[in-house]
Amino acid sequence: MRKRVTIVIVIFLGFLGGIHAQEKRSLTWVDSETYSLYLANDWEGVIRVGKDALNQGMDFYYLRVRLGIAFFERQNYQEAAFHFEKAREVSREEEYVEEYLYYAYLWSGRKAQARLLAQGFSAELKKSTQTERLTGLQGLDLAYNYTALPDDKVIEDFNEPLDQGAGGYQFVPRFHHYGFWGLDFQATPRWSLYQGLSFLQATQFYHYQEEGLSFQLPDNKSSSWQYVASANYYLGKGFHLSFGGQWLFISYDSPRIQSIGNGPQTQIQIERLQEFDWMAFVGISKNLQLLDVGATLYLGEINGGRQVQSDLQLTLFPMGNLNLYTYSALSFQSQRFGENPSTNRLIFNQEIGTKLTDFLWVEGYGTIGSLENYVTKQGVVVFNRLDQIDQRWGGRLMLLPQSNWKLTLDFTHFSTSSRFRSFSISEEQNQQTYQQQSLTAILSWKF
Repeated sequence: MRKRVTIVIVIFLGFLGGIHAQEKRSLTWVDSETYSLYLANDWEGVIRVGKDALNQGMDFYYLRVRLGIAFFERQNYQEAAFHFEKAREVSREEEYVEEYLYYAYLWSGRKAQARLLAQGFSAELKKSTQTERLTGLQGLDLAYNYTALPDDKVIEDFNEPLDQGAGGYQFVPRFHHYGFWGLDFQATPRWSLYQGLSFLQATQFYHYQEEGLSFQLPDNKSSSWQYVASANYYLGKGFHLSFGGQWLFISYDSPRIQSIGNGPQTQIQIERLQEFDWMAFVGISKNLQLLDVGATLYLGEINGGRQVQSDLQLTLFPMGNLNLYTYSALSFQSQRFGENPSTNRLIFNQEIGTKLTDFLWVEGYGTIGSLENYVTKQGVVVFNRLDQIDQRWGGRLMLLPQSNWKLTLDFTHFSTSSRFRSFSISEEQNQQTYQQQSLTAILSWKF
């Protein structure tokens, strides 16, 4: 009996030894097979065998390196970066892995991670990747925008408010010219600062009434200067912190009805008034595999109203690169004028972009929800018009004649509405609807 037990134990131990030897052979086979596929430039084969090995619990340095290179060659830079990061957790001695990871970061839009990584490069690698200078002035943006009514029908057919006794005003924007100048400055590999200065010159139709009297000015003028500044700090592990604000100095013609003497005679008196608006924001975002998520909070006073706006953003890269991407933003806006109740709005913005050729990208976008004093792009763009945008859609062409030059051409169509705003009645009246179109050209130069 004891002899039989001994035989069973020996057989069982032999079985365990066979399993262990088989596992060792499997690790060896994965190493050999992925290396052979790597030498043959069979990137799909490397990815297939490598993923199967990871699913079976096998993981080693060169498996991650080969997977990273395979995804890199397939232009899936986000997935490539993930595997190179795993390899660097084991060893950072091979410089070519650092170089691959640098370009994986750079070509997937993660410039802060790329700069931070390049900080530790050798002098030779910094020279080959042109990263000797990681700080200083990085780029210049110049932009021009023209927005106008396709026709003046809404002005020609303008109907005055039914309540002639209510004092108040109504604007219908006719056209405006807008110019912008922006500088991108890199203070350290983690800190960046963007500053911009813009000027807007607008002409609008203006209706004013008070005490039963009214008048209209078809060419009322206003202008504004805007300064915007935003700072970004890379916290590490894919987290980014951003904060900043904008300051608006607005100057406009304010006509009033002035009585003359003791009789019924009146005259229009125009004063040039000035107004100061501001907005501040703070945001945080996180880079994940194939997507970025973020949240931004805006606070400020715009056009005499107190603004609170919170955004949730999601950017998706389904191919792991910048050849195809979608951007979605859901905004909750609360706006209050004086002692009137707050107006709450939910706004959804969707954009999609794709690469057509090596030098041409195209984007399309649309917004659902009313835009009035709405803020986007971290305060660079503020819809502080005197009417309300009910819907917008448009498209962009982005041309790259050289690697450091980009020309963006943007067309936007607005469905808008204007309302009479009374000094004494909170309810808005006399809605006028019309269409507007906008053309924008942006020239960006990266140093």
